[in-house]
Amino acid sequence: MAQLRNTRSAVSKSAVPKSPVPKLAVPKSAVSKSPVPKSARQKCKNTGTKFEELSAEIVLEIFDYLVAHEICNSFYGLNSRFKQLVSNATNVRLDLTRTETKLFRTFQKIFNEQHVISLKLLYENINLLEIFSHSKRLQSIALYEVPLSAFENDIPTLLNAFKHQLRDLHIAFSNMKFTGSGERAGQSFGYLLTELPFLTNLKLECSKGIDLITYMPSTIVNNTIRSLTIQIAERRRLIPLLYRFQKLKVLTLFTLYTGGSREKKAQPAENIRYYRDQISEKTSMEYPAKLRHLILHTGAYLGVVQELLPLITPPTLFTFSFVHKRTPVKIPIPRRQPPFLDSTQWHDMMKTFLPPKMRELHIEYDDVDDTMSRTNPERVKKEFIQYYGEDFLLEVFFSYDKDTKLMSFDVHFI
Repeated sequence: MAQLRNTRSAVSKSAVPKSPVPKLAVPKSAVSKSPVPKSARQKCKNTGTKFEELSAEIVLEIFDYLVAHEICNSFYGLNSRFKQLVSNATNVRLDLTRTETKLFRTFQKIFNEQHVISLKLLYENINLLEIFSHSKRLQSIALYEVPLSAFENDIPTLLNAFKHQLRDLHIAFSNMKFTGSGERAGQSFGYLLTELPFLTNLKLECSKGIDLITYMPSTIVNNTIRSLTIQIAERRRLIPLLYRFQKLKVLTLFTLYTGGSREKKAQPAENIRYYRDQISEKTSMEYPAKLRHLILHTGAYLGVVQELLPLITPPTLFTFSFVHKRTPVKIPIPRRQPPFLDSTQWHDMMKTFLPPKMRELHIEYDDVDDTMSRTNPERVKKEFIQYYGEDFLLEVFFSYDKDTKLMSFDVHFI
C-alpha cells in the first residue's frame, strides 16, 4: 500500500501519458486510504526482530552452542539485559586451555560453577578441577598435555569426584614415559573402563600412540562406552584393546604407522617383558560385534590398509569413513602417483572386507593437485559402478577443494 501511495512522486511527469487514465485503472480509495490499521502497520514494522529483542529462552539456547569466553566477549558487555542473561546461562562450557588462571577468576564472578557442564584444562592447571568437585552437572572433561606419570598416579583420584556423572572424557598425553613395568599405567586405564559407570565417550590421544598403556588383564572390560577415539602405532594392539569395549558402536581410529619403516625397535626391559608375559590377553576376532560406524585416519600405504581392514570391519558395520593424510599411492610408487581409488587392488579390497550391510562409504585425502582432480573423478565413478554393479550403488558424489587440495567421494549403497 505504501508503494501505491508513493506512485505519483516516484514517476516523473514526462513518463505519464497525456491521455487520461481511466478511473477504474487506479481506484482512488487504493491511493488515498490504506485498509491496514495503523496498529497493524506498526506491528509489521517491528517484526524485523533484532537479536537484542529475542526472547530469553532463545538467547539462552544459542548460548548452549558457544563456549564461555565466546559468550563473555560477545554478549556480557552488550547491555544490562544481556549481562544478566550471561550470568544466568545454565549450560556453560569452559575452555581454559588458552586462558590464564587469573582470567578464570573473572569467569567465576560471571558464571555459576554449578552450571558448568563441560571443562577443558591444561594439566598444569589441574588444581582448577577441584573447584568443580561438588558440581553435580559437570559431565564432560578434557585434559591436555598430561604426562603419563600423572596418568598413573593422579588421574583416578582426580576423576573419582565425578565418577557418577562423567559421560565424556578426553585425555591428550604429552609423553608415554611410564614408571616401572607399565602395570600402574594399565591400572589407571582399567579405572577408566571399570570405575566410571556412566562414561559413554572416551578419547585418548598421543603423538606416538597410546599402545604402552593398553597392557591389561583380559578380565578388564567395559559395558558403557559407545564411542571410542584412539591413536595406535601398532595394529597388533588393536584386538586386545578393542575386545574390552563390548558395547562399542562408533570407532574413530588414528593409525600412526606407515608400513615402510624397517627400523629395528628396542626391546623392552626385563621387568616390562615379564609383566606383559603374565597378562592373558584376548587375541581372537570376537571383539565388538555390534560396531556400526568406523572412521579411519591413516597415512599408510594401500598394502598396510589392506592388512588393517580385517581387524576393524565386523559384519555389523554400517558406515565407513576413510581419511587419508597424504596422497595414497601403491608400492612401488608409480611415476605419476595417482590416488589409489582408481586401482583394481583398492576395489577388490573394498569388496572383500566391507560387509554386505554397508550403506555409506566416505573417502577423502589431502594433497591432490588440481590436474588430478579434473582427470580422475569421472573415471573413478565409472569404476565404482563397474566393480560394485549398478544394482548395489545408489549414488556417487565427488568434491574437490582447490584451497585445501582435499578430494572426497561419498558412495551410497542400496
